[in-house]
Amino acid sequence: MSPPLFHPIRWEPRLYPGELARARRVRSDIRTDLKGFAEEVVGEVELCCSELFANAVLYTASGEEHGEVTRRLCLREPGTLRLEVVDGGWTATVPATPATRGEDEWLTAEGQRGLLLVHALAAAWGYYQVLPHPALNLGLGVWADFAVAPDAVPPGLDHFIFTT
Repeated sequence: MSPPLFHPIRWEPRLYPGELARARRVRSDIRTDLKGFAEEVVGEVELCCSELFANAVLYTASGEEHGEVTRRLCLREPGTLRLEVVDGGWTATVPATPATRGEDEWLTAEGQRGLLLVHALAAAWGYYQVLPHPALNLGLGVWADFAVAPDAVPPGLDHFIFTT
C-alpha cells in the first residue's frame, strides 16, 4: 500500500506594520498559528521569526513610514515547516552572517546575532528576491525551514488555514 498523498498546508499570510514594537504581536501570532505543534518547534520558529522581523524593520524600507513586513508559514512536505519573512526592500545588502568577527568580538557584540540564531535553529535558510531586478532590491523574502516529525503534525489541519 502506498503512503497517503500529501497536500501542502498553508497559513494565510500576516501583514505587520514595520515597527519594532510589533515584534510582540509577531511572536504571539506564531504561537497562535502553530497551536498543537511541539513546543520546541514553536519556540524555535517564534525566535527566528522575531529576529527576521527585526532585521526587516531595521535594515530595509519596511522600517520607514508606512513600511510593512509579511510573514508566511507553510508545511511544504511531510517533515518541513517553512517560515518566510518578506521585507520592503530598498537596501544594498542581503542577509548574511558576519564572518569577520573574532571570538572576543562575538562575546561582546550587542547586535547582528539574529542570523546566527536562524542558522543554528533552522534545518536550512536562505533568501530570494521578491521581484528580480538587475539594479534594485525591491524586497527580499528570507525563509527558514524547520524539521517537524510527520507524526507530530497536529491532525485535522485544513489545506489553507485562515489566521484572522
